[in-house]
Amino acid sequence: MRILRGVKTIFGLLKDLWTMSPSEKSDFYKKKCEYYQGIVELSLIVACLTTICFIYSDYMINGSVFPTLIPRLSILAFIAVFFIVTNINESTRVMVVMDFFLGHGMVIAASWTAYNLIDNSNSITGIIIVNLLWIVIGFVSTPEDTIINGIVFIIEIFITNMFNHYTNYEVILSLEIPCIIGIMVVHYIMTAFYLDHYRVSQKLELSMITDPLTSVYNRHLLEKIVSGNALKFISPDERIAVAMVDIDDFKKVNDENGHYTGDLTLFYMGKKLSGETHKDDYVIRYGGEEFVIILRNCDINDAYKRMEQFRIDVENATDRPVPFTISVGISSYSGDYSDTLMKADEALYKAKNTGKNKVVVN
Repeated sequence: MRILRGVKTIFGLLKDLWTMSPSEKSDFYKKKCEYYQGIVELSLIVACLTTICFIYSDYMINGSVFPTLIPRLSILAFIAVFFIVTNINESTRVMVVMDFFLGHGMVIAASWTAYNLIDNSNSITGIIIVNLLWIVIGFVSTPEDTIINGIVFIIEIFITNMFNHYTNYEVILSLEIPCIIGIMVVHYIMTAFYLDHYRVSQKLELSMITDPLTSVYNRHLLEKIVSGNALKFISPDERIAVAMVDIDDFKKVNDENGHYTGDLTLFYMGKKLSGETHKDDYVIRYGGEEFVIILRNCDINDAYKRMEQFRIDVENATDRPVPFTISVGISSYSGDYSDTLMKADEALYKAKNTGKNKVVVN
């Protein structure tokens, strides 16, 4: 029963993976690579350096270390290229490619060594052991990468056989093909188990940046979207407006109706802002009864029209916990987040001090 439950869980997770959007799937594999890359890289380096120690077994076969010394040490060149490339470009895609590069570097060094051995009948053992490398690299790669890598490895065996003339070539292929199929299955299982971790991490991360009362973002989101006093993930020519929204006389709402009603009012505001803003906008509970809205792909004129309509909708809404109005200050994003927010705050201050229930642009 436990095995059946495990299989059912894995298929449920894989179904989740297969139904992901391309952008979400890309983020998933990026996070998977970042999570495992350290241990995969260390394992590959240790494995590469260990192969140099096999020079002793070469000596036992040939009676001399010189024929296989250079082939064994050639793995150091692959390690050097690995470190140079991964230090120049640290993108996850490059990391995965270089992990496979290092793995195939070991295959090439081993095949070169076998060419210089008097007896290469033990090559079958080495080729089967190499599959452990593909399992390790599978922690950072996609299942598609595993399929491509398996095909490349079989081609490598075919090509190296032209020079090495493996004495048990047919046996090698008969063992290697099911090994590759098994590795593909194992990779899907590993991917499914990481997906479970990924979903839990997403929930934890979302809970950290979400205000529990209003269900909109809280100020912790700013740590993710603001860097160096500038908004991240925004193209240079994208028009952005920042609005600050404040519930008028919120203290009076609390005093006259109780804090429970005040909480209902805040919840209502969060729900209404989420419903009347665009999917790529950011709605943030900035503090107390104050909200910040980052309006993407929106110039200052459109921002004014949208926030004025929102103000009217709130004023005329019949589903409010209690009657209330809002004041709004708007500023166009200048590239300096703090300065933009300060200008929006000044506009809000002006709206509050000139009668409230209005939208002011600064």
